[in-house]
Amino acid sequence: MEVVENVAIFDLLKMIRPPNAFMVTAMAVTGIWFASDNTEWWLYVLAIIVANAYIGIAMVHNDIIDLDIDKINAPHRALPSGKVSLKQAKIYAIVLFIIGTIAGLGVGSLEAIIIMSITLILSLLYNSKLKQLGFLGNITVGVTATSAFLYGDAIVSGWDHFWPISTWNASIYLFLISAILNTSREVAKGIMDTEGDREYGIKTIAVLYGKFNAARLVLLLILVAIIVALLPLFNHTFGPLFILAAGGFVLLLLRQGIPLLKDPNYNTAKKFKNWLLPNMFIALVIIIIDVAISRYF
Repeated sequence: MEVVENVAIFDLLKMIRPPNAFMVTAMAVTGIWFASDNTEWWLYVLAIIVANAYIGIAMVHNDIIDLDIDKINAPHRALPSGKVSLKQAKIYAIVLFIIGTIAGLGVGSLEAIIIMSITLILSLLYNSKLKQLGFLGNITVGVTATSAFLYGDAIVSGWDHFWPISTWNASIYLFLISAILNTSREVAKGIMDTEGDREYGIKTIAVLYGKFNAARLVLLLILVAIIVALLPLFNHTFGPLFILAAGGFVLLLLRQGIPLLKDPNYNTAKKFKNWLLPNMFIALVIIIIDVAISRYF
């Protein structure tokens, strides 16, 4: 009883970053559905449990590692504010690991287990080591935050859609595009957290090369994501709705990115970071509709 005393469920849920958990759920579900629309419902349930449990472990571990930094950069979070103790956070991570592992074994796909295991290992390495390396850490977050697309696809299809390029389906393309955009989001976060990162020796692009160069890299990554988004048009993976969604998303991206480029500061970086995730979800919904139209009509 002592472990859970005075710990609000709301604070524990906030530690796994509900917006991120929601996006991971959407990615895992659509990854399965893009691969096949005849999948048993219980596989969806298990996939959601695994994806949320494992991302939860990564988030809680990140808060444990970053406790001192967060006292400067994010004092409102559960650990630095004292709402959750260090011991309680560690037990929470262990419980999430047990739940996620049991559900993962229930899925029964070796390929899916490999993907989520690699994702978890990379996430823990990022928290403890790779974060200090700046851009390499940003890339790691970009990949691990969007690997649920691959996880969902692998549950149904194994490695069938991973290689050669001609076999790539919607899940693979969306993983690549989302990973690049999430990497740009992490670079923007580095602009926000420059003060605390510099004090604790985290070598972000903003710390090493300045906020203006970090903002330029954000825009460059956006352009790379746009180029990757053009690739599925050549093999007709997506239909006309994708073109409309991609075009609108690009215009909105530039609208948010240009102010960041002109004046890279805490407010413009935060606005870009907070804008990106919900609008990626809106774009995903439009793409799902696009795939559904081509599949059923």
